[in-house]
Amino acid sequence: MTLLGLHYLIWIVLAAYLVGMLLLGWWSKRGIHDREGFLLGNRQFGWPMMVMHAFGAGTHPGDVAGVTSKTVERGASGIWISWMWMFGTPFYWIIAPIIRRTRCLTMADIFEQRFGPAAAVLYVIIAAISGTIICASVLLATTRTVQGMMGKATVVAAAASTAPASAGDADLPEIAADQQWASRGVRTEAEADAWFFGILLATTAVFVVYSYWGGIVAAIRTDMVQGLMIIALSFIAIPVALELVGGWSAAKQVLAEAATPARSPLGLFDPKYFSLGAVLVLIVNAPISMMAQPHLITVTSAGRTEWEGRVGFTYGNVLKRLCTMGWCVLALCWLAFLITRGVHPHPDAAFGDSVAYLLPPILQGLMLACVLAAAMSTGDALQVVVAGLISENLYRRYLHRDADEARCLHVTRLTGLVVIVAAVALAIAMRESVVRSILAYVKLTATIGIGLVLGILWRRMNTTGIITGTIAAAAVLLYGEHAGWSQAATTGLPLLVGAAMGIAGSLLTPPTRPELIEAFFKKIYVPIGQEEKLELPLDEAVPPEKRLLTAGGLFLVKPSRQSWVGFVLTLAICLALVAIMYWLLA
Repeated sequence: MTLLGLHYLIWIVLAAYLVGMLLLGWWSKRGIHDREGFLLGNRQFGWPMMVMHAFGAGTHPGDVAGVTSKTVERGASGIWISWMWMFGTPFYWIIAPIIRRTRCLTMADIFEQRFGPAAAVLYVIIAAISGTIICASVLLATTRTVQGMMGKATVVAAAASTAPASAGDADLPEIAADQQWASRGVRTEAEADAWFFGILLATTAVFVVYSYWGGIVAAIRTDMVQGLMIIALSFIAIPVALELVGGWSAAKQVLAEAATPARSPLGLFDPKYFSLGAVLVLIVNAPISMMAQPHLITVTSAGRTEWEGRVGFTYGNVLKRLCTMGWCVLALCWLAFLITRGVHPHPDAAFGDSVAYLLPPILQGLMLACVLAAAMSTGDALQVVVAGLISENLYRRYLHRDADEARCLHVTRLTGLVVIVAAVALAIAMRESVVRSILAYVKLTATIGIGLVLGILWRRMNTTGIITGTIAAAAVLLYGEHAGWSQAATTGLPLLVGAAMGIAGSLLTPPTRPELIEAFFKKIYVPIGQEEKLELPLDEAVPPEKRLLTAGGLFLVKPSRQSWVGFVLTLAICLALVAIMYWLLA
């Protein structure tokens, strides 16, 4: 028994879950009376909640759908849609305390402290655009996944497949699979588009209501629930998929036979999208891009102490790297199955298709609820922080200086609604590719992230430097995307140009006043709880014996044992995950 292409049990599970999440959002209203409560949850969370918040805020349907989509389209190299952040993860251990120690409410506050009001306004503009892009990718991926599960995406099935059936197909003859696809597939683009718009608007309505009520507290509480579900459901479909294709060896054999000179489904690198060079550049880009992401404040600073922020930010993302392996293995099994059937669905709907085919109705319902919860929590976190940037750093500073907390909170919520409306429009404009929207977000945030990195490492970096560097990097990025440059070029060249122009602009203009530079460096190197040191001169707060490198205006402090041990441990984990993936594909 089905309704709109979904089994009635799926609707029951989905309804129960969404009602629960909306009630959680309503309950989270309690205790939120000001912007710090709405934006940072009054810094009340322990490390388990922070781990799941970092995992949930950084894991959305775009990640799952993006990895699955590109893996089905190009093979195992699709894992880099999410793994591009892999070797940026050890740096998260270093980044977390630096951001927390700024004692700021928004990322724009950090730019203002270091570079002044003009840089803060520039950051708000970049963050609003990039935040809208990633919200659009969340909505787009969610819509495509639901479309696939409902069988409402465009599907092209071959009349008959000439590929041999795998050993595990004794109970699933080829003709039966073809008939199932024929019954699920929408044959016209008009029908598929009608369902796309309907699902998009329905999904948007649910999480707009949710986030309007609860702010970041609702997002973090939902992250705990949906994060645990994503971890479980990332792997629960793999045994079924392996059985479907006759085991991992059989799946690899099918994929190896499908290899061409232009594409190897079992290759971890792909010459068209994710060559070794492109991946290396994306890996360098990742921590730089992360330094300018609007939600960085919440995932590092909503915990009770620096330790909670460090553990939560780093290991929430390590969890994501592990789950990404599950998504890729599932996608490769699904690709092997599609090859044996001669079926060619829309790549962005592949995750929803596989879930609908592999899991029973109750688990389909849980997976669908999980996808929507991931969309709600990630969309909520992004919507809240972008709205907070606009209300705090534009509205309150330039339009209504005397606005009280209640007024600013109201403006923050209304601004969040505007962000989502813009994201819906962008999702419609970019609906042909989830992957495209994800990469656009990563590259755009890096154009201003490089300026902040230079500002933390180099005292001479100033307002002119970050403005000229950001504008130059963004211009190169836009030109490269328009001209069709390679992935490596559109990622790496903006960084090089941005850094060069930032340094040149700083050296050609007067330096920032020394007292402002000293105040900033004291903040980022004086731990939370030692605020009395902020009143001391920089030479006493951070004495010379604690400094690692100061030549040429650089300012690097010797890492503590906690810092370097945590960094090395995280790097070892990341290397081990890559080695395991190589072993699986061999």
